[in-house]
Amino acid sequence: MPKYKYTAVNADGKNVKDTIFATNMAEFNAVLKQKGEYALSVKEIVEGDTGSHANANALKMKDLAILCKQFATMLGAGITIVKSLDVLYQQQEKEKIKGILLKVYEQVQVGKSLSKALASTDGAFPNFMVSMIEAGEMSGSIDKIMERLAEHYEKQMKLKNKVSSAMVYPILLIIIGFLVVFGLFLFVIPNLMGMFGDPEDLPALTRFLMNASNFTQQYWYLIIGFVIVVVIVFGVFKNTKMVKNIFDRLCLFTPAVGKLYAIVMSANFCRTMYSVFSSGMSLITSLELTTNVLNNSVVTEKMSGVLDEIRSGGSLSNALHKTELFPQMMVTMINVGEETGALDDILSKTADFYDVESDDAIQKLVSMLEPIMIVILGGLVGTVIIGVMLPVFGMYENVA
Repeated sequence: MPKYKYTAVNADGKNVKDTIFATNMAEFNAVLKQKGEYALSVKEIVEGDTGSHANANALKMKDLAILCKQFATMLGAGITIVKSLDVLYQQQEKEKIKGILLKVYEQVQVGKSLSKALASTDGAFPNFMVSMIEAGEMSGSIDKIMERLAEHYEKQMKLKNKVSSAMVYPILLIIIGFLVVFGLFLFVIPNLMGMFGDPEDLPALTRFLMNASNFTQQYWYLIIGFVIVVVIVFGVFKNTKMVKNIFDRLCLFTPAVGKLYAIVMSANFCRTMYSVFSSGMSLITSLELTTNVLNNSVVTEKMSGVLDEIRSGGSLSNALHKTELFPQMMVTMINVGEETGALDDILSKTADFYDVESDDAIQKLVSMLEPIMIVILGGLVGTVIIGVMLPVFGMYENVA
């Protein structure tokens, strides 16, 4: 759900600054009218749109999972929100989180709701979490909401760790391949080429390798500098809309990879949708929050069409089918949930199924990438060996 940060004048004529979560500007204006405030300036902040850099103030998923778990335990034991925040603050060792919790604690103490206090921390807590807690405040079940949030972030963290671990080996192969080829051009080929005669009499591949080797020897510092610059530039611009959009499209539409990515995305979609929808939020709001959590620009674009169709009276399953993003089985299960009136229960069971499927999908992705990287690495090294051996074979033929 979009977040609107605004400055307004209240009934006493004083300037106030606050944040409101609303589906659109019309809903924002209605909430503001109820509060008796007149807006001077309004800025919409959409989760995930952070410019060229990620929000440096945002807490890590692991920290969110721990905080939600501890909060749920204390609230379940009958401890008040203010006391729970005080305990969390006192036992926190990380200075960054300690400062954020102190700010939340102080705002709750002066009468702000927990959701509004969390929303005022400049993006430390995601909109998804704030909206879930807001729903819990309205229904009087914050402890259960905290348990669901803890489970949600634990599963998200496990999925992220699995993907990260799966990519370690392919990335390691890329690094090793670069170092091997760089070492061959810098140290091995120059010594071997000294044994051969006039370069003009050598095969084309061998001459190319000699030129590449000479360039590497003369400008090795430029090559290393270029690699470092590329890594830095990628790190800086990887969160920009253009780069992210390219990467998102590659994930979805690359042959073989796209199918595996869709399975992982389906597990994430069903798990998040279940957490939000079963908390009592409307279908529209649940879809908006779930779309933000999926954090894929292509999916966000497609889901806007899903939301429009549902607002006009269409079914969720039919709208999702038209996107062609999700597996047919997931769409069918959601259709059954709509017809039986047990959508939240169906989403939970479907999420469990795709959690297992996503593990298999990640393993398949790794097993597919490994031989590809080995073939590429072997091809590079093999090309160098062939280029070096061709003149040797020529020398043997001349002797014979």
